[in-house]
Amino acid sequence: MSRNSHTGGARAAALSSLFAPKTVAVVGASNDTAKMGGLYFQHLLRSFDGTSHPISRSGRPVQGVASYPSLTDLPDVPDVAFVAVPAAAAAAVTREAADLGVPVVVLHTAGFAETGEAGEAAERELTEYARARGTRVVGPNSMGIYGGATGVNLLGLPARPGGVAFISASGSLIESVAPKLRAGGLGFRNVVGFENQADIEIHEYVEYCATDPGVEVIALYLEGIKNANGRRFVDALEAAARTKPVLVLRGAQTSSGQRSAVSHTAAIVSPSMIYDGLLAQAGVIEVEDESQLVPLIEALSIAPHAGSDRVAIIGNGGGFATLTADAVERAGLRVPEFSPDVQAALREALNPLAAVGNPVDAVIDSDGDGSLWAELAEITLRDDIGAVLKFGLYKDEAQSREFSSIVGEARALGRLSKATKTPIYVYSPYGDADDAIVRAFLDEGVPVVRTPRIAGRVLAASAATGAGPKPAGKPAAGRRDHHGPSAALPEFESLAAVARLGLPVPARQFVTARELASDDATALTFTAPKVVLKVVIDGVHHKSDIGGVRTGVPGDQAWAGARAMLQRFASAGEHEVEGIIVMEQVVADGPELLLSARRDPAVGPVITVGAGGVLAELLRDVRTFAAPLTDDEAVALLDSLKIARLLHGYRGSRGVDVAGLAARIAAFSRAFAEDHTLQEVEINPLMTAAERFWAVDAIVHREDQDPC
Repeated sequence: MSRNSHTGGARAAALSSLFAPKTVAVVGASNDTAKMGGLYFQHLLRSFDGTSHPISRSGRPVQGVASYPSLTDLPDVPDVAFVAVPAAAAAAVTREAADLGVPVVVLHTAGFAETGEAGEAAERELTEYARARGTRVVGPNSMGIYGGATGVNLLGLPARPGGVAFISASGSLIESVAPKLRAGGLGFRNVVGFENQADIEIHEYVEYCATDPGVEVIALYLEGIKNANGRRFVDALEAAARTKPVLVLRGAQTSSGQRSAVSHTAAIVSPSMIYDGLLAQAGVIEVEDESQLVPLIEALSIAPHAGSDRVAIIGNGGGFATLTADAVERAGLRVPEFSPDVQAALREALNPLAAVGNPVDAVIDSDGDGSLWAELAEITLRDDIGAVLKFGLYKDEAQSREFSSIVGEARALGRLSKATKTPIYVYSPYGDADDAIVRAFLDEGVPVVRTPRIAGRVLAASAATGAGPKPAGKPAAGRRDHHGPSAALPEFESLAAVARLGLPVPARQFVTARELASDDATALTFTAPKVVLKVVIDGVHHKSDIGGVRTGVPGDQAWAGARAMLQRFASAGEHEVEGIIVMEQVVADGPELLLSARRDPAVGPVITVGAGGVLAELLRDVRTFAAPLTDDEAVALLDSLKIARLLHGYRGSRGVDVAGLAARIAAFSRAFAEDHTLQEVEINPLMTAAERFWAVDAIVHREDQDPC
């Protein structure tokens, strides 16, 4: 057997070997298809264009194919080794594969990190061993993979080739989606159940599928990312979304273990909100639940993409016309009133009782041969319409409509959709359309949806995809380190750290309690027309809560005011005051913001922006993106807030320089991402004016330093 060496530089080639292999070895293959090794080998033989090698200790033929006792005994090095043996044996097989230079090992085997610390250690050891020798690992606990390029089916279930890439953290979700796509005439290009994600990470699969010309739609189910690779994750998704639709369904959206911390950010921003921000930053389509996933895949696979967010709704039944229009508008789309010419043409095609403004309620007793609906749709397209949604009854207990009429409707609508390159969708308000009826529409390129809410989501996704590619341009991802817990710096030092990160901080001076007690006013060398006095007490970060902030103090009264504040706290005896910060009071008439940067253990550096000051926890108007940010991403981050209209000027207010503010935030994010000693920086508030911004309060956590 020839032995090849693989280095870490062959990472992209390894994924090509995974999804388009020429030779596959199944370790644990069996003649018993009730066992995993037998079932998987059976499906592989049925579809794979390449060479299949069963690995069985018995050495006897497996399902009619000559077997080998081990990978070492093979006549050549396989592209993929699929491992379906117990955990202890799987670790040894993985090391054997790495020594031989097998590009990819797919570990179907469970019993590793998901079982606890011992399993996690075993998983880490075998992954590091393989990676050091250039072998990549899928899983462990992986359901398997499918690659349509060569028909490699290591999923243990029937699959058909097509244009859908499905990257999933759950094997059961693959099992759920596969038959539904088959029923709709769709198939897979690439599938992977990555589960434990010990080696190959989500962003790598996305990057490969984005460049695979056979992939038309990318669907992703995730429960979390690893190794602080949030920026790489966002970059991969955004690059993919520039060329093809990307759908993301998330699990594990709640957290019972949200950490406690002194910062407003930790109290406000949940792990789920971080992922909300990352997906918005990447510009992908987030799927709310599993019921929407297959309809969205179907719609974006077989129908043209909507050219705009303007939707025409046609059908028979006033109540459902209204409910459908409501659902479409709730999804963020428009249902515009038709022009007088279009309404006149619709009126001519229908009877005087019909509603023709949009939505259209045809008020007809019979659908005839079904072609009427394409005629009405064509009339609506004379206006600027991006998509058409047809609602109607396709099956009921009375069987009031002939199947031939439904087929006629499907064919007419399909022809119109292809001719105009406009998506046309069908929604059945009541009485489920059976499989034959659904297939009649799908065969003509007309997706069928089951609820008005799904109809709205499908249309919104189509409009978002049809809006065109987003501009490229991303900062380098860089190294992402995760450090241990850290204590907050004193506020005066925190403000100095913020200034070094590039944010303006008002002029200020820290006067110690000892200096104030000496009553030597010359110790205060700082002057300003008006100042803010802030008490400094170890461990107290929200000074307003204890009356430790005084604003609007005339500059010539700063010393006396600081001494009075010190004496007040000393008399109360509840806190030991370290000193008073005397800070220039800035004139800021814009919204107060919360700005924070922190290192999430899984995602890496993230930036959070939101409503600040006393409104931070009250409104919880925040959004989080992966860092570092580009200027455009910082603008998008600000514009995603509910208070964005205040930033741009609302009801006569001047607004602020949003582009300038965004540039400052982007520079701050880059500086934070590059300084790996910083764990968390929170500015609250970041005060704003028309053309200026100031960080007036800050909490900074640095990495704990080990003594040398």
